[in-house]
Amino acid sequence: MDADVWDLDLFDTPAATIAALKATGKKVLCYLSAGTYEPGRPDSTQLAATTLGAALPAWPDEKWLDVRDPAVLTIMQARIALAASKGCDGIDPDNMDAYNNQNGGGFSTPLTQADAVTYTQALSAAAKSAGLAIGLKNAGEILPQVTDHVDFAVNESCVQFNECELYDSFVGGGKPVFHIEYSSSTSVCTQGGATSALSTVLKNDALDGTVTYCDGTKVTTSTTS
Repeated sequence: MDADVWDLDLFDTPAATIAALKATGKKVLCYLSAGTYEPGRPDSTQLAATTLGAALPAWPDEKWLDVRDPAVLTIMQARIALAASKGCDGIDPDNMDAYNNQNGGGFSTPLTQADAVTYTQALSAAAKSAGLAIGLKNAGEILPQVTDHVDFAVNESCVQFNECELYDSFVGGGKPVFHIEYSSSTSVCTQGGATSALSTVLKNDALDGTVTYCDGTKVTTSTTS
């Protein structure tokens, strides 16, 4: 348990696991998809068909959510309350970038960056009310507009997509960026604008609990509770 910050699934992780990690001084972020419908989640049936957009190409059962719909925010507020009740220190809301995918999530009126900013601000207000930190997952294009509303950022593959510079001012302001590259080579730690200012780890596509740090150290953690 060498990592200081753990990012765990909100629904799949028992409160006891979170408590055990926190008892050893770890910080626990709880992952939730705030921008997509996932059919296997306990509250997924509460999302009306009218809130669903295009299916994600890599995950055909998963669909973009119309984050402009107040009903979507209500469900996410309940998820945030669940995170607080489980003892999470913060939330990691994923899939905030529908504006950049499938013509704005596949809606007849496409989702925009402005919609993502408004939604992020609303999620931030709910998180702060619950005493939780909140991050921005990917969606680096809106970071300048929401920097004051988020406490950290999570980025996947900014080296691969040559966009690590999007986080320069954020880390310059003293806020952490948890950076993941799906690679087997530590050379990515110094490529594509990645710097020591980013907290970088390497993972594999299987997400089997194996993490490689930039110094070459490899750690494998069980992914079962």
